[in-house]
Amino acid sequence: MLALKINDVKGFMNHLLIGNTFDHFPMAEVSVTTFNTFSIDGMIKKEFFDTDTQNILTQNRAVYSAWKEIRPFCFSIIRGRRTPLQFKIVFQLSPEQFFSIFEEKESDLFSAVSSFSFIIQYKNNMLLCTTGISQIYFSMDKRAEQFWDVSVHNFFRGLGIDCESL
Repeated sequence: MLALKINDVKGFMNHLLIGNTFDHFPMAEVSVTTFNTFSIDGMIKKEFFDTDTQNILTQNRAVYSAWKEIRPFCFSIIRGRRTPLQFKIVFQLSPEQFFSIFEEKESDLFSAVSSFSFIIQYKNNMLLCTTGISQIYFSMDKRAEQFWDVSVHNFFRGLGIDCESL
């Protein structure tokens, strides 16, 4: 697990809410507290859609909505003159999505991993990103977790996001 403090809050928020930087990431959960607390469960309810769309979602193994579908709602809640009291956004990738993004194919390294996630959390005027993995079974091998930590940190660096490890 890696905890990063985002130093350039405004720049990061532009990437998150205005740009398309995070659009391809599946979003598992959002909670935003302003004058009320607004919560969004990112799990796709396939029964809402017609049969063709359900089949596409099943073929793509889609479990969570992409951030690009949820971002406008979050933007409308967060924007304004007053900063939210807090918010939390949980992005969660499946191993298949992880491989397609980072092109790491060592199957033995990721065989115990069921999901990769990173959490963006704003609270007390501080913006943090925390990484994590969920495993199918216990493993003493921490290489997958370390690889994920480095990948997220490098992703932020590549975007020019000023952050530091805590």
